[in-house]
Amino acid sequence: MKKLTFTEAKQIPITDYLSRLGFEPAYNRGNDSWYHSPLREERTPSFKVNTHRNVWFDHGTGDGGTIIDLGAKLHQCSLSEFLEKLTNENLSSLSLHREPPKIHTAENKLEVLSINELTNPDLIHYLTTRSIDLETARSYCKEVEFRIGERVYSAIGFPNQQGAFELRNHWFKGSSSPKDFSFIDNNEKKVALLEGFIDFLSIVKIDTQEVKELVAKSDFLILNSLRLLNRTIPILKDHKEVNLFLDNDSPGEDAKKNLSEKGIRFNDASILYRTYKDVNEYLTAIKKAKQSNVEEPEQSINKLKQRRRSRGMRR
Repeated sequence: MKKLTFTEAKQIPITDYLSRLGFEPAYNRGNDSWYHSPLREERTPSFKVNTHRNVWFDHGTGDGGTIIDLGAKLHQCSLSEFLEKLTNENLSSLSLHREPPKIHTAENKLEVLSINELTNPDLIHYLTTRSIDLETARSYCKEVEFRIGERVYSAIGFPNQQGAFELRNHWFKGSSSPKDFSFIDNNEKKVALLEGFIDFLSIVKIDTQEVKELVAKSDFLILNSLRLLNRTIPILKDHKEVNLFLDNDSPGEDAKKNLSEKGIRFNDASILYRTYKDVNEYLTAIKKAKQSNVEEPEQSINKLKQRRRSRGMRR
């Protein structure tokens, strides 16, 4: 593989690089994207990336520069070592030329109009199709009316740490700004990590013994996007026990590797629903099994294991 030159590396958009690492802007203003600093902990975004010049500046420390300077600080290495890392990770595939930033006109911006208790029949029906009961949903979610352009819509809203909402209905999957993770702090020593709030609403309703033991007396950390995983590392490190309920897919596996590389020790709870894509699909299977008066998924698995052990003993 041909090694990148410093000139080529500096053309890689810093915003794309930060996104690859799991950092998304808190807000955008003109050519400037404002972030919570990836170099330190802070509550107010003070880390700016100018997308026109492709440079960054951290107002909290006074540091700034190109993507090379940023990467060397993030990875605590020399500029040459970071250039080699960029080459090995093939981050040049993100783009070696910067396109002008897309301008989102005001009429296309998502605007929250009202926040109320869940009553919309269509939204309640959507919850039913996802095997979520209304009482559970109302404990954590709201009915959010929002506008995009001239049209007004309603969705189930799940709040994040910034006071914005993840929004879901039959046809829409999005969020209001700013995008962030959600943390349900029960002041416990263990935490359950999930990708989205539908999985969270599902996990609190699954009544299998294994799952109940893992989520009892637990905090809950809902990413709302795997790209936000790195932002949650301090919270994960602050807990003695971390239980992962991620999707059984490639991005989920990549997230586990990322956590391992950052020194996070965890229990991989996804093995409890390894034949299903995610927690919600597992909950739906359990409910269908009960409605059909057939064995629940984990009971069938246990019986299969018992039969195999019995055959081994007879031999």
